Amino acid sequence: MNHPLVNRRLWLALFIVLSSQTACQQKDKSSKSSETAVQAKTGKPAESKEEAGTVELSETQFQTAGIRLGSLETRTLSNLIRVNGSLSAPPQQQVSVSTPYGGILVSSSLLPGTAVRKGQVLAVLENPEFIRLQQDYLETSSRLTFQQQEYERQRELSQQNVGALKTLQQATAELGSLRARAEGLRQQLALLGIPLSELKGGKISRTVAIRAPIGGTVTAAGVNRGRYVAANDVLFEIVDASRLLAQLTVFEGDVAQVQVGKRVRMSFTGPGGAAMPREYTGRIRLINRETNADRTVSVYASFDNPPSGLRPGTFLKAVIETTSQPVPALPDGAIVQSGNQSQIFVLEEKEGQGEGVRYRFRPIPVRIGVTENGYQAVTLPAGLKPGNRIVMAGAYDLLSAMNNTEEEEGK
Repeated sequence: MNHPLVNRRLWLALFIVLSSQTACQQKDKSSKSSETAVQAKTGKPAESKEEAGTVELSETQFQTAGIRLGSLETRTLSNLIRVNGSLSAPPQQQVSVSTPYGGILVSSSLLPGTAVRKGQVLAVLENPEFIRLQQDYLETSSRLTFQQQEYERQRELSQQNVGALKTLQQATAELGSLRARAEGLRQQLALLGIPLSELKGGKISRTVAIRAPIGGTVTAAGVNRGRYVAANDVLFEIVDASRLLAQLTVFEGDVAQVQVGKRVRMSFTGPGGAAMPREYTGRIRLINRETNADRTVSVYASFDNPPSGLRPGTFLKAVIETTSQPVPALPDGAIVQSGNQSQIFVLEEKEGQGEGVRYRFRPIPVRIGVTENGYQAVTLPAGLKPGNRIVMAGAYDLLSAMNNTEEEEGK
């Protein structure tokens, strides 16, 4: 399927080439007679008025190509540092879920990518040790209650000088020991997530539920039903992606220009490396001053509006804005590439009237600088004034026409 813009450029180039050939034939004839006359009067051959490296358009060609003229502008553009990076979760936003006691996994249906809420049951473990802990706690609590009463009784007797002081001291020591044991068992049960309210009702369970400590997305689930899980084995990895950071890789030579608070524009790549349409903005939050082995520095940026549906490790490209200053600039469409050189087209001459108007354009090499929001900073060569009329739109049409004309003349 032919693209209309490509067809327009091809027809325009052909039109200009044919016009140039006809013009050249007419100029050759008049040139020869002029040279003869000039040489007869002066004894020297006439100089050719044909200028190399230019392209001429008639009024019709000018309108067909959609040429738009303008002048150099002054715009405030930012110096930019282009970097790569990836999404990263802060340490407090990622959790490895484990259990302080081993057991048989009797229930779990989570897969990587599953969204979970804080406190949601992730899995259920079974272990006879859980029964023993609960039993020990209940027995210790019962003994503690009795010992508290015994201590109160011995203290009253001691105050009445009836009981022996040694007996009170023994009751006090036993009470302290039982309190310490009860507190230790209470903390162990808390680690397992066993509620004491159920135990006080006499309910003992052989299973414990493993719950999500944070809300987020399960990124790893390396367990299955019936498997024995040892103490402190990692069962799940959970990441809260609501506050991800962008970890940017900045070359050592550029990091001096990066400051906390500077604006960053970030975009993500889709399938095949294609850029995803939405661009995200953010600010530099942290600069790691330690240089990596590859002479780069890790810089972290936060998002103004965090992306959703993306995971840590997702590749991204970013532009860090450093300093802003007014510079001479032209729109992207005004600058063309010819080989390794950046060029613009300047209106050199406009002559004639009505349909006989002709435009002559000359390509001028320029040095380009920073690019932002469709504009590029440019440095013009000496002798070119800022007020010169410059082709703002249609520059590539002129470049194609000039190249085709030069190829035809070279045959």
